[in-house]
Amino acid sequence: MFIKNIKKDPFTSLFTKELYSLKYLKKNDKIIIAVSGGLDSTALLFLLHHLNRYKLIVAHIDHSIREDSVKDRMFVEGICADLNIQFFSKKLEINSRPKIQSIEEWARQQRYEYFKNLCHETKSRWVMTGHHCNDHTETILMNLSRKTGVIGLAGIPKKNGRIIRPLLSFTKEEVCDFVTRVGLPFIEDSTNFDISIPRNFIRRKVVKPWELEVPHLIKAIYKSSQYFEEWKLSLDQLLRTFIINHLKISDKKIEIPLSLISSLPNLGKSRLFQLLFKKEKTLWSKHDLEMLEHFINKGSTGKTFNLINSWLLLYNRGKIIAFRNRSINLEKRVSIEPNKSIYFNNSKYKIITNKIFHKNTCSKNEELVDWSKLKNKKLKIRIWDSGDIFQPLGMKNKKKISDFLVNEKINNLAKKSQSVLTVDGEVAWVCGLRISEWVKITENTKEKALLIYNPL
Repeated sequence: MFIKNIKKDPFTSLFTKELYSLKYLKKNDKIIIAVSGGLDSTALLFLLHHLNRYKLIVAHIDHSIREDSVKDRMFVEGICADLNIQFFSKKLEINSRPKIQSIEEWARQQRYEYFKNLCHETKSRWVMTGHHCNDHTETILMNLSRKTGVIGLAGIPKKNGRIIRPLLSFTKEEVCDFVTRVGLPFIEDSTNFDISIPRNFIRRKVVKPWELEVPHLIKAIYKSSQYFEEWKLSLDQLLRTFIINHLKISDKKIEIPLSLISSLPNLGKSRLFQLLFKKEKTLWSKHDLEMLEHFINKGSTGKTFNLINSWLLLYNRGKIIAFRNRSINLEKRVSIEPNKSIYFNNSKYKIITNKIFHKNTCSKNEELVDWSKLKNKKLKIRIWDSGDIFQPLGMKNKKKISDFLVNEKINNLAKKSQSVLTVDGEVAWVCGLRISEWVKITENTKEKALLIYNPL
């Protein structure tokens, strides 16, 4: 009976109009619907099924927080059987949650990781969730309490990658009234009444009393968030056009000249870094932004800052350089033999001796040397030590490698992985920079060797 009621209900028409306005959605797109069994996601499932326009799959997550959570899975699975919709589910292992991470944040990450993998497995194009306008308001208030800045005021995006939230412009009241009118079944999660959970506290102790005083509160906040989003998009466009497009950017390194950003207000500087690293970090707390701001404005040459787990910032002579932060697991040393390639700490090395070399190389990564000085000796590649000295090519006196690296303006991060070639323990080459005077080619040289260093 309720399926017939769906067709006649005015909310169905409003939802259909909203869905058709999403131009990126195409007929027969395969869509995963995230269904918990609660009112919102169940309403979304029946509305999409009624349209008969898309290929639907249902995904259910058992968070293992409640003892009776298996009933939710059985309820959703039963609906899918009745509607002839393919059903997938995953049970989370709550004991695997890191202690420093809240249950809510951990569950959220687990959910979206599962949806991502299921998209790949089922070759689905989209994932739809039942988030509505009240969820949007609660998220904005939570972001305000976390001091996330302008990006947090935008709330929940209607589309974020493959994730679509088609109920976002409707209030909880509108969805609830629809479910009541057509008589849809759903399950009430008992944890929704637990106000020790921050979102539930905001929902029941802040938003609900506020709505009683301001009836159009939810829609007003939603409209305001759209203005915030426009301001954010305008700022982002300016930063991309006048700053980001002029930076040297690669997968492993980003160079940001201080002269390019010094006139920006702090908000602009912070937002620049948020844009550059938005794939690795989507939400920034006030503490994150304050620490970043302090580093940008108070840093000095050689200072470093762990921006996020995968990136490290280095203040270096008029620039801030971002390096993809791989954990440094440096081998102590490896032996190298002529005409055989070796790999050492993300670089390739080779000594070629079986060729005739007519002219010197012009690259610092390739050096011609007198092979007689290296032949039949113990050749090793290792990371330089603080006590290492050598006589750089063209100099009369020996020099500490530490001083040499400073003179060459090698930054602190690169210093940590700087390699040397030793011959019976004596430094013959600071790899990629300079050979030692004693291995150079002379008029008496009869055998030559080519040293090759190739960073991967």
